[in-house]
Amino acid sequence: MRSWLSSLGIIIGILSVVVLLAIGQWATQSILSNVESLWTNLLSITPWWQQQTNVRGVEWGRSSENVLTIAEAELVAKLPDIAAVSPEYSSRKQAIYSSENMQVSVYGVRPSYLTVRNSSVQYWSFITQQNLDNIDKVAVIWYTTAQTLFGNENPIGKDIRVWNVILTVIGVMKQKWTSSFGNADSTVFVPLTTAQQRLFGTKYLSDIALSVTTAKQIDTAKATIQSTLLAHFNIANADDANFTIANQADVLSTVSSITSTMKLFLGAIAAISLIVWGIGVMNIMLVSVTERTREIGIRRAIGAQDTDIILQFLAESLVLCISWGIIWVFLSYIIIYAIRNLVTWIITIWSIALAFGCATAIGLIFGIFPAYRAAKLKPIDALRYE
Repeated sequence: MRSWLSSLGIIIGILSVVVLLAIGQWATQSILSNVESLWTNLLSITPWWQQQTNVRGVEWGRSSENVLTIAEAELVAKLPDIAAVSPEYSSRKQAIYSSENMQVSVYGVRPSYLTVRNSSVQYWSFITQQNLDNIDKVAVIWYTTAQTLFGNENPIGKDIRVWNVILTVIGVMKQKWTSSFGNADSTVFVPLTTAQQRLFGTKYLSDIALSVTTAKQIDTAKATIQSTLLAHFNIANADDANFTIANQADVLSTVSSITSTMKLFLGAIAAISLIVWGIGVMNIMLVSVTERTREIGIRRAIGAQDTDIILQFLAESLVLCISWGIIWVFLSYIIIYAIRNLVTWIITIWSIALAFGCATAIGLIFGIFPAYRAAKLKPIDALRYE
């Protein structure tokens, strides 16, 4: 009965270590794979805000918004290692359909947007070159934008009002884990020419997104783009540049640190359960010492030393923890393998080794006090206990 009671704590401890670490590993790989699919080969050129000081020494911000045009996009598209270029213009506007309305990010894009941003259309079509040439008043909306404005109604062919322009919906974007351009839940895509000439009245771009041939070439491509644009704008010092180039692959390091923190958090939860497990083992062993006081007294009476008694109870604690630890490591693996179709949890060798090591450590650490207490019992008092 004592062994079974101790096993309950061991079961919780081993399962918490193996399963929580498996969850953490799965979440890390899932997040990183999604981020890599969006951002690994992506560079983004955007206007830069510069600080200037007037004659009174007061700093103020000067916007470099009116910097990038189609000319710059075509210039960088000719550079080596550039796979595709997506010139874009965006702004926040109100979208209205019937009695529904919502704030949306309106993106003026070209067909190359899908390639550069690694996106796809779920229903019907995306912006075409013909839409660009004709400055068509058409729109492709995000999946959740369609749900908000249209509910269960089919949005294809319906008209929405953005600003003072009526746009016909020609497609719905596929729902995705995240978006490299911010809040994907409220996005409307229109032809770039339509955005510039019909909606916003500008010839400039908000940003130029580029996909590089391979992730290994991204730093080289970034340096080439920077030097080319500096020469194009006749800027001698890179610190005075009126644009900035963001390497989206740098986001991976930030995400990695976040996921590492998450794994530490899950590990801390597992550690708490291990402490609870250890205390439970110790309490059961203390009960065992109390109930076996006469047995200890007999052993001491026939010549057993302190070390003999300590080794006896330590051995019992270690055997209990290690044996149940091994059993539940394999059972944890079987449980996770059985539900692998629901959640692709990952069991690593180090997580199994950690669980096994914890089982040994718990048996050793929390078995010392009961063993020491048993060894210090006096033979006469122990024999008189019952």
